[in-house]
This record gives sequence, C-alpha cells and structure tokens, in this order.
Amino acid sequence: MQLLTTRDPSSFTLAYLPDQHILIGRWLRPVTLGELQAHYQELLAAALVHDSCRHWLLDVRRRRIDDAAVIQWFGQEFGPQLPQLLGQPVVVAYFAMVGQEVAVADPGLQENIRQGSSQGAQYCYFDQERAAMTWLAQQP
Repeated sequence: MQLLTTRDPSSFTLAYLPDQHILIGRWLRPVTLGELQAHYQELLAAALVHDSCRHWLLDVRRRRIDDAAVIQWFGQEFGPQLPQLLGQPVVVAYFAMVGQEVAVADPGLQENIRQGSSQGAQYCYFDQERAAMTWLAQQP
C-alpha cells in the first residue's frame, strides 16, 4: 500500500494499492462541501497519476452521505466527468456502514446510482469493507 499526500490529512487520506489497482480515500471527520470538493479533486488527480485508476474504495463512515448539496454536486458536476477522464467503467465502492438496500432508499443517492450507471460508472454501498474490496476485485 502506498500512502499518498493530501492537503489536509486530518480530514482526508489517500492510499493506492498497486497490486489491485485500487485507490482508497478515507474521510476522517465531517467536512464542508468545499472541503469535499477539494478531496474529490485530489482523488481524481491521484487516479490520473496512477494510470487512470478506475477502481475506488471510499470510506464515508465519518461524513454524511445524504447531504443534498453534495449529492447534487457529485451527480451533476463531478461524477459525469469521471468516465470521460478515466475510461469506463469507473467503479466506486462506498464503505458507508449501510448497504446498497439502504442507500437506494434515499432518493438522491438512488438518482446518483442511476445516473452513474447511465454514464459509464458503477456506485455501490457496503456496510463491510471486506465485501466492498471483494466487489471491486470482481469488476472489470
């Protein structure tokens, strides 16, 4: 595992698993929309540096996943550019302490999952990190 430098490691860390070609982003505390946007830009930059890494594990247990402004920003601005920049499919496993069945019950998250699949991305939520990593390893 290669630990990558982030601007604020007290709120967000990044690591790269070269043997599995997976980026791991972890939020360590609740963050503002501005902080989150900067973190996602760091994640994208790391993906580009690491041979357009398309498999991401995002540990979102310590931040809100149902924030309407975040969902809108990700779904309308950030998410749609990922398949264009990294290739398809972009595969994101969210380690969120809730499974996919809970995530799809939230209208905003459900819409992001739907939009992602129509744009060449797959987003899936997991309540166990091991299950998320197994799922990522099975994706193309």
